[in-house]
Amino acid sequence: MESVRVLFHDGWGLVRASNTQLALVLRFESMTQERLGEIRSLVEKTLEDVKRKF
Repeated sequence: MESVRVLFHDGWGLVRASNTQLALVLRFESMTQERLGEIRSLVEKTLEDVKRKF
């Protein structure tokens, strides 16, 4: 698996491994800045929750 893309009715979030360094790359898109922030927060919180389990 190269990436995970989460689709919402008004935007999306993407998590993938960087091609150049040992890091995750996060990308987001939405119809409004407010919703963009909400999607970003949701994806980042989910990553933190997963990280705590490992």
